[in-house]
Amino acid sequence: MQRYTVFLNERTVLICKDSNIPESRPNNISLEYKDKASLVRAYTDFYSNEECVNLTINTGNKFAEACKFFNAMFTRIEAAGGIVRNQKEEYLFIKRLGVWDLPKGKLHKKESVQDGALREVMEETGLKNLLITRQLTSTFHIYTDRKGREILKETYWFEMTCLEDQELVPQLEEDITEVKWIGNGHLNIPLQNTYASLRQLLESYLNG
Repeated sequence: MQRYTVFLNERTVLICKDSNIPESRPNNISLEYKDKASLVRAYTDFYSNEECVNLTINTGNKFAEACKFFNAMFTRIEAAGGIVRNQKEEYLFIKRLGVWDLPKGKLHKKESVQDGALREVMEETGLKNLLITRQLTSTFHIYTDRKGREILKETYWFEMTCLEDQELVPQLEEDITEVKWIGNGHLNIPLQNTYASLRQLLESYLNG
């Protein structure tokens, strides 16, 4: 089943190839994809109506075309980060601007996604000795930058292992005030105070 989920804060745009889509409701817009113009109109209506939390677009056999047109509406940025686990089966979180987050950041020019993910995790947490074990699903979210441009950011995620005990050092210049290992029994704390895209990523990872 082909699905492309993009987050706008706590709201979602779902482009899918499903034969059936949910009935439109006050907080959910659902429609059949026809062409680029219909896609732009649907997103514009969704964006301007903050009470609507979900936009579902059924594409049929035009999934690739719809995704291409949707992506073209935005300025694209790529980032990378990690879900880091230690030998105690604890997971690494950072607190940035009062919200629990995973270490991540924008890629440098010509930097591979693997190198960028390792660099960002090390810079934001102070860790040095990390091993990438596998690549995870990317997340996508939309935001408006300081120039007023709508940005579509794709973040590449990797599962990482911390091989030894190390001092955690928050990168204060990136507004990170805390770096913490959190065990399975307490993951409800960051999950209740994080971003919707990360919540979906973490829940999928933990339940996989």
